[in-house]
Amino acid sequence: MKPRPSLAKQIGQDVLAIGKLPLGLLLAVLVSAIAVVSMTQSTRNLIAKQNVLLEQRETLEVEWRNQLLEENALSEHSHVESVARHSFDMIRPTSENEVIVTRPLSNDR
Repeated sequence: MKPRPSLAKQIGQDVLAIGKLPLGLLLAVLVSAIAVVSMTQSTRNLIAKQNVLLEQRETLEVEWRNQLLEENALSEHSHVESVARHSFDMIRPTSENEVIVTRPLSNDR
């Protein structure tokens, strides 16, 4: 009797002889599937990062608006006058306290 070839060897020969195209297509499908999964995960990560950045932007915009409100409140005339009176003991000058400084006009400019 003739020895029979092993089943694994026979399958390997058949795949190399007949199944090159299906094997190539199978590999292409697997590579494509892995690429789709990878891109989906990457997209999800980027969307999560975008959401974090949008929240940070919103927080910074609220802080900016609060800063503008505070700046407007601190720059009002009544507040400036109150700080000048209480912190620096300043008073509004009267006509007796005013000093007018003049300089002579010259034609040499």
